[in-house]
Amino acid sequence: MRFYCYNELREATPKDEVYIEIKSEEDIHKDYWPYWYSKVCEKYGQEYTDKTFSFEDCLDDWIIVNWAWESD
Repeated sequence: MRFYCYNELREATPKDEVYIEIKSEEDIHKDYWPYWYSKVCEKYGQEYTDKTFSFEDCLDDWIIVNWAWESD
């Protein structure tokens, strides 16, 4: 399983501290996939989406949106 990190903004965190959130592939699939899939279906239709896109496409978008990087 792959893990991804990104800088999370937290109100309680002092400005000079950086909070790094870590998410697993499974977490992203559970939390982001339903939203992402529904938006892609709205744009392209479910039949085209099912033939063309996969979770890897969703994961790529999530990484870009969150400026995330894969953990070593």
